[in-house]
Amino acid sequence: MYKKFIMMIFILLMMSACTNNETLDTGYLDVSQEDISTIYKPVDKTTAKKALPYDIKSPSYFPFEHEQTKVVISGWENSKENIVSFIQYPSTEEDAKWQEGSISQPAIPHISYTIANFDRYYSRYSNTGDYIDVDINDDITGLFKMNKAIKGAELHWFNGEMEYNLQLIYFSDDRDKLKTELLKIANSI
Repeated sequence: MYKKFIMMIFILLMMSACTNNETLDTGYLDVSQEDISTIYKPVDKTTAKKALPYDIKSPSYFPFEHEQTKVVISGWENSKENIVSFIQYPSTEEDAKWQEGSISQPAIPHISYTIANFDRYYSRYSNTGDYIDVDINDDITGLFKMNKAIKGAELHWFNGEMEYNLQLIYFSDDRDKLKTELLKIANSI
């Protein structure tokens, strides 16, 4: 009897260790806004790592000195399975500085980085004709688009089941420079 009890506990422990939690752990988060999607209050990266069902792979290359904002997490269409995380990296090389939590920010160079564990926009973007295909590396093709109004560009790609989006904003009017920098950032993730 005792051996069966020990064996059952052992099996339960093994099963719980092998279980892959694919949902958002909202115990670490506070709701900021609940509408079409649930948006949680910004959290530091350590807290985000505890709450998210996926790893946040951060860029190691940046074209300027920067700071990192807190991570904004949202449950797409109020889901705990379809999760989006968003981080910004504003330049610290400018006189103007960003203020955490402010809606209005100065027009300084920055990178916006979004990760989703589902096909959030990629398929839709790939069918618009507004983007050009670019090779990120040998295995991954991305979608690139220049945005002259904000002196920037965006790069979107899908890797496995994860969608990645990078925007380099208020940086340059030079299309080739923007493309080169975005590809460097993407390859550093």
